[in-house]
Amino acid sequence: MPWMTDLFYDPALEGAPLGPFQNRSLHQITLPGTHDSGCYRDQRISNVYSATQTQDIFQQLAGGVRYFDLRPCARGTEFWTYHGQFYWGGELTGADGILQQIKDYFDSLAPTDRELVILNVSHFYKFTNLLHANLVAAIQATLGPYLVEYTQSNIDLCNCPYWQLLSTPPIANGPPPGAVAGAVLRSRVLVLYDGALDTPQEAYVMGLPFTAPPNGIPGFFVVAPKYAAPANPIELFDQYSNLGRVEDGYVLSGIRTDQLNKLRNRQNFAYTTQPFNPGNWTANAVGGVAGTLHLLSWTLTPQFSLTLTGTWDPLEAAQQIANPLLLNLFCGANRGWNGVCYNAAADPQINIIYVDDYDSTKHQNAGSPWNGMAIPVAIAARMNVGPVGERNTW
Repeated sequence: MPWMTDLFYDPALEGAPLGPFQNRSLHQITLPGTHDSGCYRDQRISNVYSATQTQDIFQQLAGGVRYFDLRPCARGTEFWTYHGQFYWGGELTGADGILQQIKDYFDSLAPTDRELVILNVSHFYKFTNLLHANLVAAIQATLGPYLVEYTQSNIDLCNCPYWQLLSTPPIANGPPPGAVAGAVLRSRVLVLYDGALDTPQEAYVMGLPFTAPPNGIPGFFVVAPKYAAPANPIELFDQYSNLGRVEDGYVLSGIRTDQLNKLRNRQNFAYTTQPFNPGNWTANAVGGVAGTLHLLSWTLTPQFSLTLTGTWDPLEAAQQIANPLLLNLFCGANRGWNGVCYNAAADPQINIIYVDDYDSTKHQNAGSPWNGMAIPVAIAARMNVGPVGERNTW
């Protein structure tokens, strides 16, 4: 489902670029994302704690997901995903692995499609420098033709126009000739390597090519303040709630209050509890914060809250509790937006809508171009166009 391409082109003008989406920077764009994206395998007993998705990565891509949380571990000679000590998710490498699924999806796109996918590869389980080197090599070997062609040193990832992320160096002052025909621009993958602020720094990333001048690795980027990039720092505001309910209770708050508070009062929250903490975030702003992606974490933690959610299962919690209430977060009384409903042009920017079992609730409006799409995908697409509004208005 190339929904970003639909926003990039104007079909009424026979494929001519359509502003302003193609000229927006990444910190002014909203993407749908999945939590523990690789945890879709049926493991029976351990599902109750750790299975977070019901579709593999190819299916998630086809359904419109554009931000993936991938947590690697080594198992024999291959890499897999994991969630806790007892759950093995989908295989990362191998003939049917996640990297190959991503390649297969990109191979299926038309040359004129203009999609961008972000892989946040983090929470490495007992990794050595050699394992890091092997994983980076595997990503390059499988996704090389589709990786963003710039290093962190030579592109301002969050602040450049969207079309530049899809282009071939050198950076020009505007879309180069032939871009519309697909001669220069193409759909791309970018990798945030070790993009989690709740884990220690990795020696491999500290000492090897990600931050070392002069060139770095094309398509691979690191986040601040965890790592000091040679140029163009990127910040990822990602603070989950660790709560087991959506609405406030008599004693405990819910994830709605938690996440809205973090969105609106970001400067009150520390970067991290890890030793590399230099202070607090800067304030959020309408239109987004330069160099920053703000993640809205709409995920429950049911295994610690049986009496609050009625379930131990992350999938059931998403299907029955969190996802049916996601649209209500953006439109409804007492939400505190400048208007009745959320509008990215007037309210603090949300860049990533991050959920479990993303496809469990659908957008339902027969007159909408996003009718039948997974609700976080439909909301993200709509946020790039205008106010979210009640479901029957878009």
